[in-house]
This record gives sequence, C-alpha cells and structure tokens, in this order.
Amino acid sequence: MLAAVLMIILVVTILGVTAMGSASLEGKLAHNFQERSLAFQAAEQALSRGEQFLDGLTAEPLPCSSTPCTIWARNSLQGNAPDTTQMWWESADPAWWTSMGAISMDAGGGSTGYYLIEERAFVENSAQANTAGSGLNYYTVTALGIRDGSGAVVILQSHYMKRFN
Repeated sequence: MLAAVLMIILVVTILGVTAMGSASLEGKLAHNFQERSLAFQAAEQALSRGEQFLDGLTAEPLPCSSTPCTIWARNSLQGNAPDTTQMWWESADPAWWTSMGAISMDAGGGSTGYYLIEERAFVENSAQANTAGSGLNYYTVTALGIRDGSGAVVILQSHYMKRFN
C-alpha cells in the first residue's frame, strides 16, 4: 500500500514539474511575441513616416550617394553595407542606420523606428500623353523597428510612387 502511494506521489510530482516547465516556456514565448509585435509597430510607424515625408514633397528631390542622405540614389546603399555577405536592409545595427542618414523616431514604450528612402525609377508617361518629362517617380521606403533591451527587430519595406509634374 505504501509503495502504491509513493508511486502516485512520484507520478503527480513529475506531472507537476512538467506542467510548470511548459507554463514557463509558454510565458517566454508570449513575452517574445509581445516584444516582436512592439518592434513591428515601431517599424510600421517609421514606414508610415517615410511615406508621409515623400507625400509632403512638392518638388522632385535630388537623390544622393554619400552620407548622410535623405533620399538615396538607386543601388548606392549596397556599397555602404556593413557586412558584404548581406544586403544593406538586413542590417539591424541602429548606429549604421543613423550613419546612413536614417530618420529615427521614438515609437513609444521603449521602441525605436528608423527609415531610409531609396529612389527606384522614373517611369515616363506613354507617348499619348504628349507631355515631355511627365511621369511617376518610384521609391522604396525601408523601415527598421527595434524593441530596446529585448533584441526584437523587424524590417519592413514599401514601394511608393509620386507624380511631381
């Protein structure tokens, strides 16, 4: 009888320890999900801010290829990549983003967002429009969202077009 009671206590203890370990893991997963969500929100805010910047321009900006820069010329950021084995937008180093002229913003609650704008192309209107120099400018807005202290990082990109003429 005593042996049976000890076996039941052993089984219940093992189940309790397993349940506590599982609950602890689920808590860590939920925390990481929340941190990533806050980094995502920071990246979304920065992306929106970059698009608003482009939307507010009244004249076509001149893209540049050296730091610091507000709007980069097509493919000129890759030559400044912090690591030659990755594309420039894969960098999650805030110091690199800032050195490239990225606009930073406090996204609130311990999150920071950055954005860079890169010129992609100018597409002229079709010949039927009969307007020389008329067309659309295409840009890529890249945003980095960082959750301070947790290491959660999110990078988003959007394509934006604007007619200046």
